[in-house]
Amino acid sequence: MFRAITNNDFDIVYDIYMSDSVNPFMSWEKVSKKDFEDCFKDLLSRDEFLAFEENGNLLGLVTVIRGKWRKRHVATLGSLAVSTSYQNKGVGSRMMNLLINSLKDEGIRRLELTVESDNLSAIHLYERLGFQQEGILREYFRRDGHPEAIDDYVMSKLLS
Repeated sequence: MFRAITNNDFDIVYDIYMSDSVNPFMSWEKVSKKDFEDCFKDLLSRDEFLAFEENGNLLGLVTVIRGKWRKRHVATLGSLAVSTSYQNKGVGSRMMNLLINSLKDEGIRRLELTVESDNLSAIHLYERLGFQQEGILREYFRRDGHPEAIDDYVMSKLLS
């Protein structure tokens, strides 16, 4: 089930986002807890910053940005992250299926996202869930310490 992230979740959010398997695909580099505070406040101010829980354990995080006015039928997946303890156990699929069904029930008809071209596990997950690539944002993502910029793929799934 999903629930809203609160200030009490700071430590676990930090641990997930700074883990070696998640951080390379986030919009920020690894930082200290102190430096992450501003980022966390920004995440809390977004449309939806949700924790995915099962049996009282926080397994993953997702951000959803909802379209407005003429785009109120569109939602954008801002980020998806699974705790390292639960990776490769179907958690991402369960999270996405629950999210897709919930959004569909609310009248969302298009779910879109961007994903780094080298994030192969995420790309495979999205393709298994029926997302299709719509375009490429060339040299869009640059990690500290890496000379080459990485392409982002634009993907979407129609929920009708």
